[in-house]
Order: sequence, then C-alpha cells, then structure tokens
Amino acid sequence: MMTMEGIIIKARGGTYEVQIGNRCYTCTLRHHLIEAEKRRLNETKEMPYVDLVAVGDRVRISPSSSTMNAGYIEECLPRQTQFGRTRMDGRRQVIVTNLEMLLIIFAARHPTLKLRMLDRFLVTAEASNIDPVICINKMDLAKLENVQRELNLYEELGYKVVYTSIVTGFGIDNLREVMRDRISAIVGSSGVGKSSLLNTLQPGLQLRIGGVDSRMHKGQHTTTEVMLLPLEFGGFVADTPGIRTLGLLEIDDEQGLDIHFPEMRPYIPECKFAACTHHHEPACAVKQAVKTGNINSLRYESYLRISGFTEGRYERNTDNKRKNRTERKRRR
Repeated sequence: MMTMEGIIIKARGGTYEVQIGNRCYTCTLRHHLIEAEKRRLNETKEMPYVDLVAVGDRVRISPSSSTMNAGYIEECLPRQTQFGRTRMDGRRQVIVTNLEMLLIIFAARHPTLKLRMLDRFLVTAEASNIDPVICINKMDLAKLENVQRELNLYEELGYKVVYTSIVTGFGIDNLREVMRDRISAIVGSSGVGKSSLLNTLQPGLQLRIGGVDSRMHKGQHTTTEVMLLPLEFGGFVADTPGIRTLGLLEIDDEQGLDIHFPEMRPYIPECKFAACTHHHEPACAVKQAVKTGNINSLRYESYLRISGFTEGRYERNTDNKRKNRTERKRRR
C-alpha cells in the first residue's frame, strides 16, 4: 500500500485536511487506529482524548482509489509537543501539536488584562515545552509605559513581551519577526484581537472578527475551529477558538506544578520536605522567598489558585466544583 506523509492543517467532525506539498487531502481515520486506541484505554484505564489526531500532527495517509483528493489516515507520527486543555466534562482535548511557540494574546484594554489567566497560559506552555511569547494588543487604547510597568515582572522572569496595535501598526513588524519560520499557536480570551492581528500580519486571510460585549467586556467567539495557516513570511500559525478557561493538560501530579514557575525553581531543593506544596509546610524556602520579595506575591497567589489551595476563577482542580454543582441541581 502506497502512503504519503503530510501535516493536518484542519480538523472538523471526524474529517481532517492533510497538506502534502501543494495539495490538500480530505481524510478520515482508519478503523484499526480507533480499535487500537480502545484496546489501549481498556488496558491503561486512562481518560480518553476527544480526538485521536489533532491539527499539527504529522501523519501517513493512503489516497482513496475512488475519490479525488481524499484519503485515509493510516498512522500518526510521534508528537514533539502538544498543547491542549481539560474540558469541563473531564475529557482531555489536544488543540494543536508540534508547536514551537505559544503566542499568548491579551488586550491592554477592552477586555481587561487578566494576569492570573496569563499565568495559567504560561504554566501550560512551560509544561508543554513550548516557547511562550506574550503579546499585548490594542496598545492604541493605553499608554505604553503604564502597560510595560504592569508586565515588567514577566520580562524580568525571562518571558518575551511584544506590544502591538492593529490601528496604528505599532509592533506589527516586530511580531512578524518573532513568528517567522516557526510553528506557533495564538491563544487568549475572546475579544483581544487574535483574528484581527492575523489579518494584519498577513492580509488576505479574511478571518472573521467579532466585537466585545459592552456590558460584560468579554469578547464574542468568532473562531469555531482550529486551523493551521501557512504564513507568507515563513512558518505556520494555528488560530484557536477563544478560550476563557484552560485546563492544565500537561501537568504531571508527581512532577509538580511548582517547577513550571521559573522563579520558584531555585528554592524548591531548599525546602525541608521533598514533596513540599509550598502551602502549609514549615521550613518552606518558597514561602520564605515570597516574604523577602524574591518571589512576587501575585505570582505565588496564582500558584496557589492553580494548585487548588485558594478559591478563584481558574482553579486547577474542578472535580469538587463539578460535584457541588451537580449536588445543588439535585437539591432543587
């Protein structure tokens, strides 16, 4: 059987667009792949993924003998990286694979910059071994020095921050250079201007653009599916659905969340207990570093919230919340 290797650039309802050279093939999964995954899950008892393959996957396909530009996915090649989330139903969803860079978009204003959500994206990028870049868009609505002051902490931690405005063109060339010849994904809350930025970076993409709800200051969802878009200046970019909450798909409970906070890493070996959670334990070097100002207290608060120690909007552990919600419905 003749097979060809390509990359999935679009996924929708069990069909996948696979690009091979200058041609695109509409493909479905071979049944033997689905059956093999069922057997694996029965043996391992793991929570299943929503889909077996995702945008960005390198795959081998066999062309259809009866339909032009159609085929079957015979094999999914090993992934270098994967970026995803845990859905509210507990199932794991891989959004895009084999990324080199995660471009995290927030707006300077409308909607407001949410640093705790930014921390969550950064942790996910760190855990996925993907290079994170922070982009603050809509800079025409705010003073540069004020926004830079707010983001100074992240630049001190070594994260790259780019400031842009599609209205004035500020920072657009700089963003192109950051993305050139790399496979990247754009993520962020709805309404921050992700699709508008892509349209400005490469005119002709004609991605749909939505506004911001004036009452709630939240963006309206305009991107409904993941697409891997080839860029004229080199590389690919994945435009992803607006994400207001993000599950930490790649966090290993045995490895710990703390190592994905770069400012905590030097202090972790100095804690009295090897499995220190940096919450209630005595002789905790991380907590001491927070007291002395060597670790920013807001970042430490983000760590506690993501860990589930502190109540907040983006807690990592959603199981109890889900159970409590179900219990309240029963009582009604």
